[in-house]
Amino acid sequence: MEMMESRYGDDSRFRRVRASLDSFSQEFESELGLEKELIGCYGEHLDNLHSFLNKATVDQISERYARFKSDFFSTSMAFFSSLSEQLAQYMKRVSMRLRRLPADMKASLLNYMRDLWIEKIYPMLQGFMDKIDKVAKLLKVDSYSVSLDYAFISVSFTFKPVFET
Repeated sequence: MEMMESRYGDDSRFRRVRASLDSFSQEFESELGLEKELIGCYGEHLDNLHSFLNKATVDQISERYARFKSDFFSTSMAFFSSLSEQLAQYMKRVSMRLRRLPADMKASLLNYMRDLWIEKIYPMLQGFMDKIDKVAKLLKVDSYSVSLDYAFISVSFTFKPVFET
């Protein structure tokens, strides 16, 4: 922000938009608390799945492996889909506040606000990734990847066809 402040600080549009974005950031902080609760349900579900798998025998997991894979995958996808939608809505709202700015100023502010969103949401994202990792180990997932892109978050898993020890 300091670099943008020195570059655009004399522009009255920048000062107005910065005040608007500061106000928006405060609104976002309060909305984020509610979102964390809603999205947290996916993490709780993975915690429950982890607890069950931790207690289950190899035969029990093997018998219901397809169901566990599906549950694990769909819960993870729902989490990342919700997070992607939240990012898209956030960026749309930020973009609306910046619509009449010069392109370079708008791009700088959009990037700054996106980075701010990622910084705020990162602890929740890291916590969920830890939960994924625990369940993935118990299901013996060959590999998985998660990538965060401007437009969306993508995730992929490679499961074995059958559960083997």
